[in-house]
Amino acid sequence: MRKLMAFFAMALVLACGQNNTTDRTYLPESVGSINALQVVTTQELWDGPVGDSIRTWFGAPTPGLPQNEPLFSMSHLAPEHFSDFARSSRLILSLELADQDTTGLKTNAFARPQLMAIAKGSSPERLMALVQSKKSIWIAQMKAFELKERQRRTQISPKIPEGLGEDFGVEFQMPSAYRTAAATKEYYWFRKELVSSGSTNILVYSAPLSMIPEQAEHPGRYIRHVRDAVGARLLPVEDDSKFITDTTYVPEITLETIQGRPAIVSRGIWTLSDAYMAGPYLNMAIKDSINQRYLVLEGFSYAPSTAKRDLQFELESILRSLKFVN
Repeated sequence: MRKLMAFFAMALVLACGQNNTTDRTYLPESVGSINALQVVTTQELWDGPVGDSIRTWFGAPTPGLPQNEPLFSMSHLAPEHFSDFARSSRLILSLELADQDTTGLKTNAFARPQLMAIAKGSSPERLMALVQSKKSIWIAQMKAFELKERQRRTQISPKIPEGLGEDFGVEFQMPSAYRTAAATKEYYWFRKELVSSGSTNILVYSAPLSMIPEQAEHPGRYIRHVRDAVGARLLPVEDDSKFITDTTYVPEITLETIQGRPAIVSRGIWTLSDAYMAGPYLNMAIKDSINQRYLVLEGFSYAPSTAKRDLQFELESILRSLKFVN
C-alpha cells in the first residue's frame, strides 16, 4: 500500500502518462461520483478469477481509515451495454479477451474529463497478469485524476481563507461551505458541518525544525510527536481532553515533494485522550527551511457511522491546492 501511495504522489505531478489521448470539444460531460469505477467486461470474466482479482486490487482498503472502505466503488457493465450514455462514466476499466496482449490508457475517449484503462489478454490468465503488472500505476493515475476532478468541483464555489497568507505564507482553495473556526498567529482551524452529523476540519500550524532530526532515517516516525505535542495543544477540545494520535493504528507514511519542498505525508487515526471519539486524519508536514519550520496542514473528519473515504479525499484535494505566497 505504501508503494501505491508513492505512485499516487508521482501521478499528482506528472501527466497521466496515457498512450492515446483524444481532445474533442464536442464530447459530453462525464458523469459519476468521486472514486466511482465502471468495469466493462463480460459476465463470465466478471464472475470468475478475473473479476475476483479486480475486486481485490481496485477494491483494496483505503489507507488511513478506521474501517475498511474500498479504493473505488465499482460497478460492472457488460460490453453489449457499453454504448450511448453508459460510456459517459469518468473512470472506466475495460477488460476483454483478444488475440494479442495489450494495455493502454485513454483520456476523453467518449466524454470529458474521462480516463479509461484498457487490458486485452489472450486468456483469462494473461489478462490477470497484464492488469497485475499495471494496477499500481493505474490506481495512482485514477486517484490523481479524481483529485483533479474534486478540485474542479471546489472551483464552482471556491473560498480562499482570509489572513492565512499573511500569517503562514500559504493559500489554498476550499469549498465555500467551510467556515473559519479559529484564526490566530499560532494556528488556523477551518470547519464544515456535515448534513448527517459530524464535521470535516482543516488545521494549519507550524512546528520547529528541531522536532524532526535532520538525519533521521525514518522521519515519519516523528509526526506523532509533532501532532501530540503541538497540534494537541492548539486545537481546543472540551473537558480538558486532548486531540492526539491513536497508537493502535500504524500510520501510512510517504515522503513527497510539495511545492518544491520535502514533505512527510501521513494517514492515521486521531482520538481524544479522555473521550470515546476518533476519526481519520491526513497530515502533511512540509519542510520550510527559509522560515526554519515545518508547516503542518492536517485534514481530519469526525463522522460517526458515516463512510469517510470521500470526506478525506475532499480534504486532500483542498490541502494539495496549496500555494506558497509572499
